[in-house]
Amino acid sequence: MKYDLAIIGFGVIGVECLHAIADKIDKNKKINIAIIEKDIKNVPGGVAYSKLKSKFGFFNNPLRLSHPSFKSWIQNKRNIYKIINFIKKNPSYSLENWLSTNIKNLLKKNISGEIYFPRLVYSFYLEDKILDFFKIKLKKKIKISFFKGNVEKLVFNKNYLTMKSKNNFSFFKINTNKNFIDVKSLNQKIKFIECKKIILGNGLLPPKKIEVANKHLGKNYIWDFYSEGGTSNLLKKIEKFRNLKKKIIITFIGNKAGLLETMLQLKDLIFRKNYRIFINVISKKIATLNKAKFSNKIKKYKFIYFIDRHINKIKNAVQILDLLKKEFKNAKSKNYNKYDVWTEILSKKILNRSIQKLNKDETKIYNLFIFPKIRNITRFTYSEPISAKEYLDKYKKITMVKGKAVSISAYKNILFVKMDNKKIIKSHIVVNVSGPVNLDQLNSESNLINSIKSNINKFDKRGFITDKNFMLTEQIYAPGILSYNFNPSRQTIIKAITNNSHKIISVILKK
Repeated sequence: MKYDLAIIGFGVIGVECLHAIADKIDKNKKINIAIIEKDIKNVPGGVAYSKLKSKFGFFNNPLRLSHPSFKSWIQNKRNIYKIINFIKKNPSYSLENWLSTNIKNLLKKNISGEIYFPRLVYSFYLEDKILDFFKIKLKKKIKISFFKGNVEKLVFNKNYLTMKSKNNFSFFKINTNKNFIDVKSLNQKIKFIECKKIILGNGLLPPKKIEVANKHLGKNYIWDFYSEGGTSNLLKKIEKFRNLKKKIIITFIGNKAGLLETMLQLKDLIFRKNYRIFINVISKKIATLNKAKFSNKIKKYKFIYFIDRHINKIKNAVQILDLLKKEFKNAKSKNYNKYDVWTEILSKKILNRSIQKLNKDETKIYNLFIFPKIRNITRFTYSEPISAKEYLDKYKKITMVKGKAVSISAYKNILFVKMDNKKIIKSHIVVNVSGPVNLDQLNSESNLINSIKSNINKFDKRGFITDKNFMLTEQIYAPGILSYNFNPSRQTIIKAITNNSHKIISVILKK
């Protein structure tokens, strides 16, 4: 079957692109669209925001940094009551404490922008977007087909791209008869899908594969933490060891966002339910993400380096990093937190202004080399998971192991993680939260991305090198984290990919 446009992935990018098409396309123009989703249980929300996969996750950023359309949606009390009712009817999500802490704020006329919502809340927002799409579609000449399938290969032809799956693609439908969507599989199948253009709506790449000695490992080794079910999947594996008289040892490979997501639930199991759980954390660096916490200062931080006089003199990418470091150092000397400074930088769009001073070559240097360094020192997140980790540290439930995991083997119910220093760590469960594999090192982690790499040699370790419209080729667009320049001004990821999705749809419709 041939389509004008195919969107791979029906998470944030897929839904935002589809809604933008319906909103922007001329009512007299026809378009035939294919949506391909690997796991229809993730609709709506995708891996990052579905009620299934993000069960115990929270946003890394407060409401004030979200996309304007989501902020507007959340202020509608009908939507707030929908969220409250869901929490009350689903105690397994363990959100009662969060609700009791934030209920007064939620019921205010204007909700405070400093609230951190559970990630699954975004699935309600995306569901409303899908419902709205179907309403707009009635007035437009939009034809759409939904497919379940895991695209593993792209065949490049002159006029069309052909997508192939390990198994056949199967149709699914979305019913919108009520005020929610109902996703159902259909029996009809096809072998391949052809299209003129593709939008890559993929989320995070999986971690780099670690050498695995035997197949038995799969039962208690979580390689791709988020796509395999996140904290919910880990808790299920812990329950299998519940009857052990001895302690349960969990080893995490990595020390950033994935690890932190599990901390609240693990703290609850250990200190409220008396599980004998002990945690190893393997990482080259001991430092984790920073708490998104303001200082006690009443006055807002006043810049002395990121001021017009200095910003107007910026010519080299490294100057932006230097100004940021100096501003942080000055803030510390005056008893401000880094988060005070970073909040002001984002609100005043200082990075945007600074990047605009760079020429084309320096902009490339910024995206390739400076942006990763800025990201490393400005990764702030919801403070509660960090506080839980600190509590576990305090009571010696966590052991930090400095180094790199190089291989994993199994014997009966024990996993053995071999380190680069030859040390062996015994565990019952191993969780890889080391972060996405670098694109230049990706091999067997993603067949689809490998297929694109083998045909288009435009990438570095951070992602595909796309133009300002996130176009990789005339046929392929990548508005998300697969592009090296998807978020140079350090907006929240969800805000960046939403804006990028709307931008590429404007470009595609013009073409």
